Amino acid sequence: MFSIRKAFRRFRASERGDTAIMFALTAIPVILAAGVGIDYANYSAAKTHLQAALDGAALAGAAASGKTDSERVSIASASFTANMGAGAASGYTLTTDFRVDSGTFIAEANVEVPTSLMRLAGIDTMEAAGAAEVGLASMKKAEIAMVLDYSGSMGDVSGTKVKYIAMREAATKLVDDLTTASPGKVKFGLVPFSHHVYVTLPKAHVKGASGSGTWTGCTQDRRYPHNLTAATPTSSDNTKWNQPMAPEHASDGCSGYAPRKLVVKPLTSDSDSVKTQLAGMKPYAWTHIALGVEFGYHLLMDNQPFDQAAPKSDTETQKFMIVLTDGMQTEPAFGPGSTRTVSQGEKNLTQLCTNAKADGIRIITLAFDLDDTSTRARLKACASDADSFFIADDDADLSKAFEEIKTAVASEIYLKK
Repeated sequence: MFSIRKAFRRFRASERGDTAIMFALTAIPVILAAGVGIDYANYSAAKTHLQAALDGAALAGAAASGKTDSERVSIASASFTANMGAGAASGYTLTTDFRVDSGTFIAEANVEVPTSLMRLAGIDTMEAAGAAEVGLASMKKAEIAMVLDYSGSMGDVSGTKVKYIAMREAATKLVDDLTTASPGKVKFGLVPFSHHVYVTLPKAHVKGASGSGTWTGCTQDRRYPHNLTAATPTSSDNTKWNQPMAPEHASDGCSGYAPRKLVVKPLTSDSDSVKTQLAGMKPYAWTHIALGVEFGYHLLMDNQPFDQAAPKSDTETQKFMIVLTDGMQTEPAFGPGSTRTVSQGEKNLTQLCTNAKADGIRIITLAFDLDDTSTRARLKACASDADSFFIADDDADLSKAFEEIKTAVASEIYLKK
């Protein structure tokens, strides 16, 4: 009996060893598969980093007015090196090719992304490539109205950041980058909206205001159909702002706007003042997307109540409206007769976008952490084309979207000679 038990123990020991060997053999492809996933994620991050740096380098080289081709290349190289100094591809082996060809600055680069577990399969690096082309700077100018949602939900977190802070950082970088690339050629305006906008207007354009000078306060949209156009108010009260507030959210009032710096800023070339206001604004209350677009439209037209914009006849100035929201329309808007509904606000947004585009404004829309499919569809239809509509599900997506917006704006400012 003793010898039988001893033999059985030897058999079990042998079986466990075989099992370990079999497990090790079957684990290798599992580990390799996991390694491929990790290494591909690193590769994708490095490629994104590389492309962003190339976009910035091409923009810097193209915008360097009055420089020789070799000086442009040096400027682009310095920009590229600075942008590659921190991020997913920092420290990796690079090859670059920057040049000017037929009035276009071309930036191309490859980066060797080291692998980790894929080395087990004999793959030590993966090569990521990128390219960017920007026409050399001409005399084109840009006027950009940023229509930004500052409703209460922008105080929520998306990804790793509070939404309005992620928006502020991305918008500030856009102002910085475009101003640096084209000093004196870009104007920015701000329309922070929630259920009202807080704005300074000539008293002649405000219902109930008397005398000369200006009026400052909160307003919603004008009476229909005047809330669909950029026409200057007339003597008729229906054409003016400061109509009675919608009762649904009247209790939120106007008192929260000035302390949160939520003030409409007309177009200006003073980029520092734009960045200062972006740094101070904070969310408040409900959402009136159509109202924001209404004021963005007015900012970009040269007639009163704002007259900082170039005339429509100025072919050397490109006009852009960037519209960002994280939610549905929640504030009623004026429609035919005395109607005032949320659905009318949605209709008004569609018509405002159509009218603004007909006036030569390129509209870029961005759905930020926005799940409502109907609002997404309206924003997509509002945009000037498919490439002008962006979806950002979190702060990282938002940053990438603004980089693409910068490139899109730059491509229209900097034209081939």
